Order: sequence, then structure tokens, then C-alpha cells
Amino acid sequence: MWNKISLRMKLTVITALALSLLTTCITAISIYNARRNFVIPMQNFPFESEWAGDGRNSDQFFNIPVETSREIDISVDNRQTDIMFFVNRSQINFQTQSIFIALSFILLGTLGAFVISGRTLKPVKVLAEKIENIDENNLNTQIEHPKSKDEISRLTHSFNHMLLKLNRSFENQRLFAQNAAHELKTPLSSIMANIEVLELDDEPTTEDYREVVDIVKISTKRLIELVRGLLSLNSILDETQWQSFDVKPILETVVGELQETVTQKGLNIVILGECRLKGDKTLLERAFFNLIHNAVRYNNDKGEVKISLDSDSIIIEDNGMGIPAESIEQLFEPFYCVDKSRSKKLGGHGLGLTIAKNIFDKHHMKINVLSEVGKGTKIILVMLKT
Repeated sequence: MWNKISLRMKLTVITALALSLLTTCITAISIYNARRNFVIPMQNFPFESEWAGDGRNSDQFFNIPVETSREIDISVDNRQTDIMFFVNRSQINFQTQSIFIALSFILLGTLGAFVISGRTLKPVKVLAEKIENIDENNLNTQIEHPKSKDEISRLTHSFNHMLLKLNRSFENQRLFAQNAAHELKTPLSSIMANIEVLELDDEPTTEDYREVVDIVKISTKRLIELVRGLLSLNSILDETQWQSFDVKPILETVVGELQETVTQKGLNIVILGECRLKGDKTLLERAFFNLIHNAVRYNNDKGEVKISLDSDSIIIEDNGMGIPAESIEQLFEPFYCVDKSRSKKLGGHGLGLTIAKNIFDKHHMKINVLSEVGKGTKIILVMLKT
């Protein structure tokens, strides 16, 4: 029941309860003090004996009306009884008035809390109405900031910031789907086109078949690489299966796999230092392959790739083409290529760095990129403390 009522009513009810408790305590304390400091002492007070010497009258002291004084017995024996009757009646009147005043304060305070909470929560209500009108089709909408600098303003700022991130995420997903469809369509179209050309030839030769098979094989291999890369982006690692191992032998294996390209370009690859990692050895080997492959692929002929290892970081540095500063932030987005024509020429499809970063993130490693066009690129992997 409590969870179903509005925030305004909750504040009103809480305020009413607080006022009730406070006024009840104050009223009870007031009545108690009045009785303790006035009624009880009067019950034990020696009325006439104390006043006989100075000529004062008890009626004059208690300001008893003349009419009331005439109605009561004025004998000395009944004086104390009559005065106490008046005192007790005054006490009852005081208690009744105190309770009435307390109830009035509770009602007025509750009403005031209801009105004030309504005005205070009005910006929240307006914000909620604006939020309800936002969906996936208008995530670029920004809610106007209130003039105040209170929590509502902070909430509005936070929500606008969240909208920006959601909009960016949806845009990235849209581009990802488009790029994935394009990348998958290209080799499929190549396969289909070559098969159709082969069908047009009434008497295709063995050489024609062999040529089509080679193209289909290359395109199929590209498709497998793309699908494998897309699947790895959402893979979940089981940290209980991680193992500790030396990194240098893995890097030497990777360099061996790239030896043909290294020899063709006349590159010099140097691995310095030692380092141990804990994680999925197969995935980390693939991530390092992607980084070193890029350092080799986009390097200049006769260039150098230097890999430095220590207990806290791994640095992969080349003196190749370099990356423009405005492209570094987008470097790890799926299918992003600094130069699409260059990437296609060299065989890239824009998933290598995305996959590598995804693997390093899951292994609590931060990847930083420093680069300058024409001078080379330095990739720094930092082991984060967990």
C-alpha cells in the first residue's frame, strides 16, 4: 500500500505524523507542567491562615468573579473546596484548549505540507512528463535545465548526459549493424558473382573452376574471420580457468606467424624484458597478434617494431604511418578504419583493434595509444590493480 501512493502523499503523511508526535509531546508536557507547578501546590496551600494578617481575600487573589463568589458558600470551612473547584475547572479548560490548539496545528501543518510538497515536486512532475515522451526515435532530445541550482537541476543534467550516451550507443549499434552487413555482403557478393560468371560459360575449363574455387575459398575465409570476430566481442570469460604464463614466448610465436610479411617488408622486430600475465592464454595471444599485426601491416619498409615488457606494462612501438589525432578516439570502434582504401588494400576489415581492446578490458588491462602521422605509433598496455 505504501509503495503505491505518490511521493507527495508520502511527504504529507510523514509530515503529519511528525507534527502529531511533536504537538502531542508539547501538549502533554505543558499539561503536566501546569499541573505540577500550579494545581498540586494549590491543593496543599494553607489559604486563609496565610492571608489573615494582611487583609487579602482569596477571591481577590484568584480573581474569582463576584457572581461566582456569591453563589458559593463564603464560610471559611468551604473556602478551600470552592477555590479548588475553580482551579480544577480552569485546568480542564486549559487541557481542552491545548488539545484543540494541537489538533489545529496538526491540520494546518498537514495542509501546508501538502501544498508545499506539491509546489516543491512540481519540477519533478514536469521532468517525468518530458521523460515519458522520449523513446528510441528522439534520444537526441535535451530537457531544458531549470533556473534553480538544486537537486532537480542536477537530475536534469544527469538525465541529459544519459540521453547523450544512449544516443551515441544507439548510433554505434546502428553503424555496427550497417558495417557488419556490408562486410558480410562483400565476400558473399564476390562468391555469387563468380558462380554466375561460371554458369554463363557453356564449357568452363578446369582452370575456370579452379579460379572460382580459389576466390570462394578466400571469400569464405574472410567470412569466417568476420563471424569469429563478431562472436568474440560478446564472449564471456571464466576467470576460474585463467592461468599464469610468460608473455614473451607468446609474442615470439606471434612474430613467427607474421614472419613472411616481416621478411617482405624488411622489418626488424625486437622484444625486450620479461612479463607474466594471468588470463585466457588463447584470447590474449589473439589480442597481441592483432596489435603486432597492425604494427607490421602499417609500418614502412625497413622499419622497426619494438616490444618492451615489464611487470606493470607492455609497450608496442613502431615507426610507421602513424594515426591522425582526431582518429585515435574512434580507433577501437567496430569496423572503423582510419583510411578505408588503405585498409582494404592491406586486407583489414576494422575489427582487429576492437577485438583486442575487448579482450584486454576483460583481463583488466587498459590500452592507451600515442601516435603522430609519419612518425609512428606507440600502444601502451597497463595492468590495472584489481
